[in-house]
Amino acid sequence: MNAPFAPKMPMNPMISHLELEIAWLRQLLEVRIREMQASGLLPGASDLRPGTVIYPQEVEARLHECDDDASDPTPDEVEAKTRLASIEYRRRQYYEKHTKFDATTPLAFLRQEYQLNDAQYLLFLLVIAPAFNPSFSRLYAFIQNHFERDYPSLSLFIEIFSRDKQAAYLNRLIAPGSLLIGEGLIEIRQALGYLPPNRQPLVLPTRMQAYLGGIEMIDSTISSFTEYRTRSDLSGNTMLSDRQNREWYARIEKIRALRSMAKPLPLCYITGPVGAGKRRFAQEVAALLDRDLLCVDIKGIFNTYEDFGMGLSVANREAMLHNAVLCLYGWETLILPTTAEDANFHAQITALHLNICRAIDALLAWHPLTIIVTCQNSVSFAPVLKSRNVESLRLTMPDHKTSRLLWEAALPPALRDDQCDIVAYAENFHLTPGQIREAVREASYASQPDTKVHSEYIIGAVKAQMRHRLSEHATLIEKTYRWEDLIVNKDVEMQLHEIVYRYQYRARVLDDWGLGDRFGHDIGLSALFDGPPGTGKSMCAALIANEIGIDIYQVDLSRVMSKYVGETEKNLAQIFNEAENAQAMLLFDECDSLFGQRTNVKNSNDKYANLEVNYLLQRIERFPGVAILTTNFPAGIDEAFARRLSLRVSFPKPSKAERARLWQSMLRSARLPKGKIDYRELATEFEISGGYIKNAILRAAFMAASSDGIVDQDTLYQAARIEMKSMGMLVSHNDEDPT
Repeated sequence: MNAPFAPKMPMNPMISHLELEIAWLRQLLEVRIREMQASGLLPGASDLRPGTVIYPQEVEARLHECDDDASDPTPDEVEAKTRLASIEYRRRQYYEKHTKFDATTPLAFLRQEYQLNDAQYLLFLLVIAPAFNPSFSRLYAFIQNHFERDYPSLSLFIEIFSRDKQAAYLNRLIAPGSLLIGEGLIEIRQALGYLPPNRQPLVLPTRMQAYLGGIEMIDSTISSFTEYRTRSDLSGNTMLSDRQNREWYARIEKIRALRSMAKPLPLCYITGPVGAGKRRFAQEVAALLDRDLLCVDIKGIFNTYEDFGMGLSVANREAMLHNAVLCLYGWETLILPTTAEDANFHAQITALHLNICRAIDALLAWHPLTIIVTCQNSVSFAPVLKSRNVESLRLTMPDHKTSRLLWEAALPPALRDDQCDIVAYAENFHLTPGQIREAVREASYASQPDTKVHSEYIIGAVKAQMRHRLSEHATLIEKTYRWEDLIVNKDVEMQLHEIVYRYQYRARVLDDWGLGDRFGHDIGLSALFDGPPGTGKSMCAALIANEIGIDIYQVDLSRVMSKYVGETEKNLAQIFNEAENAQAMLLFDECDSLFGQRTNVKNSNDKYANLEVNYLLQRIERFPGVAILTTNFPAGIDEAFARRLSLRVSFPKPSKAERARLWQSMLRSARLPKGKIDYRELATEFEISGGYIKNAILRAAFMAASSDGIVDQDTLYQAARIEMKSMGMLVSHNDEDPT
């Protein structure tokens, strides 16, 4: 009967090399089996041996295995060695023809990349063979004298390829942290708990079998949080300020020099806000090393693997299989900063940082290249390694000149409508390169079917870019106020305008005029608004945010403060990091509850309260955005904290003329039914600030609505008197009854 038809498949170079190596291994096995049969260590072809007993002949042969008197080779042994010489000749020819291996020969690529020595490579082949040729399992069972032991193990490897005097040394091949085991090239399957590790089954991971078989994929355990970037994806030039360009190319030259001297490369630690181009620069490092880039979320590894070191090895193995450099992003999600020394929170973060750095150290101990770590802020603990130096690069927001170039590149003249103003975008919107490109992409889509990008959609897309995850601890404030709504004295108004000017023109002053080189390019903008309740402090903060075109978030202090040590700092770190990423303004209303004066340390509560203030002192200085703090009790604010703020604006109680304007401004509505109102008389009779005036007007409006009446002098008078009493204010005898 004819055999079933099997279609002939075209010869694949990667498979042909794999088959050649497996055939070589088979011949090595045959030679060794013939040698063992000749010496009595294995039964001959005609011997009966059920595999359930150990014969005395084998015991005698093993007792004298190391004797020097070698017997003459048998014909089977000679024939096996002849075939081995033939296949080794074919191997030499193959390797001479393929002097430089690439991804088309995965097995040779692995040996080269992992720098496997002869023993490691032979053990690796022993584990690979049954995955591609099932007949090897029968050979393993025969050598190990039992049909159930049809798997490779270290003891089988020693039996075939070594002598007893080398066994202790070869046990290192599968020791914890060894290259083959630690990097996930092979695995120990703990199937037989009563056996020592050297007799446990060794298996080829599914991912390695797929790779050796030419299947392109990313390990399923990390694929959901992994991004693969090829060298061909790297196009165009990066746009940096002159200062940042010098810093970047200095680091590139250092890496190039170390590589040319075949020295270990430093770990690259790149920090910067969202869209600053951290992974783009990581690609440049990888391209310098003739590699692609594999980006893996470090938090994904931490959440997926109970043993972080094992997860890191899987990620690095995947990078190696793709001829890529490993880039770990999201460092800030695990390594949060804190100043709460001796606190549990600090200890937990320190321990986590130490464990992760140890895992990276273990990975780099044999790895000849580098890995890259990226972080979205500049305050997280940087990696600290023993095996390598750490080369840091901090990417900052583009300066005015670079921002204009980025807008021009992303939005060329042919795509702009008449209202698009590149110069204004560069000055008013402080965005990273990635955020600029994303805003243009979204605006282009919104402008369809028009081929021109509309300015209104650009502005809308920019504001959408600034939405973020601050809602956990803060509330978005609607910005409806304008300058015409502002009623304050001239000094306060000038200071408020100064805050707007500092934001709008900081690129011109710091970058174009060069003052940033002297005073720092990352100068933040922080202001303290102090004054009695109702004087318009929060309103003015919203007005400023509206004027400069950014979102303003009011921080909910009840959700920030925590009784647990270190949690307040953790919450504040998250708030500042998210605000920095989103270019949002932070408003800390009635901040004296959080940023009050530091006290003398009398107990642990005082100590940790001071730590919270100390942390704020450091963090607000590093915050490159806009932060406004308001307080009704300026005397309660720590003086050291107040000195570190950019500006301080004091809001006095409104004068009589200002109170009259406030009454008139808030009652300015054509649809409001009003009677005759004397605003100057209201201002004279009630010395209250704008917040209380607003409440009084609302009271009067509801009173009028309930009686189908109108808002007149009497209604306002009565409402203002009730408002003063409800707030605990004194009401004069003349105020008791207007009638």
